[in-house]
Amino acid sequence: MQKPAVVNTSFKPIIVNRVVVRDKVFLHRLGKVLKLKWLLGKEVQIRRSLVDRIIPCFACVAVENNDFFSLSALLEKMDVNCGTYDDVTPLHTACELGNLDMIKFLLAKGASLKVNRFGHCPFYMAIKSRCCHAVKLLHMKEATVNLHPVRIAMEMIQAVQKRDYPLLRAWALSGVDMDTKDYDGRTVMHEAVYLKDKSMITKLLEYGATPLEKDVWGQTAMDNARNETAIMGLFDPLFTVCCPTKEDYLLYKANHRQIKK
Repeated sequence: MQKPAVVNTSFKPIIVNRVVVRDKVFLHRLGKVLKLKWLLGKEVQIRRSLVDRIIPCFACVAVENNDFFSLSALLEKMDVNCGTYDDVTPLHTACELGNLDMIKFLLAKGASLKVNRFGHCPFYMAIKSRCCHAVKLLHMKEATVNLHPVRIAMEMIQAVQKRDYPLLRAWALSGVDMDTKDYDGRTVMHEAVYLKDKSMITKLLEYGATPLEKDVWGQTAMDNARNETAIMGLFDPLFTVCCPTKEDYLLYKANHRQIKK
């Protein structure tokens, strides 16, 4: 009878009341890594290269494990903005997981919103993770999404098609223009009207989207909804009487309290 494989659990976190603690075996191994004795005998340039590649990987794993103790020790050996082979930094990982406490910790350590090998910044990762608290925090730090507006519009339109309300709310909280257009000049409101999705239209209006932008054919979402009485009722009277143009709407917003998101 074949013996079952022995699983080494030394590197798995031990969580007590949501706090990560470690046993002596793990701490001993972590100490060996941090002392870097395993690099003795190698050339200086090779040692530096290996450290720069390996330590950030450990740091990202520490973020995944919500392990502030190990992460603090690792950050003493690396720049907080160093990334893995894919240029994924600890802040990328924290934002992807929506770990607000970890994000605050890394920002306090000087973490920046650098782009990884896939062209994604931590702010984008927070939006995609639908972590609205993290998105609000990073927006307050004046973070911006480093994607082309057409790409942003396409992703938001896909969210409308999937009825992904949390993702749309995250986009709205990020500060992007909810009337951003895709390559055909279509907006999220164009798509919601096309789908005749009244609940989506209502939510998009709350998020700051309007039916006033023209697509490449010169049609607004409100033009497309002219024969839909129920949908026109959602636009009336704000966009039919008070704000028939986008300029009127922006002036209206400037003179009134912000729309609640």
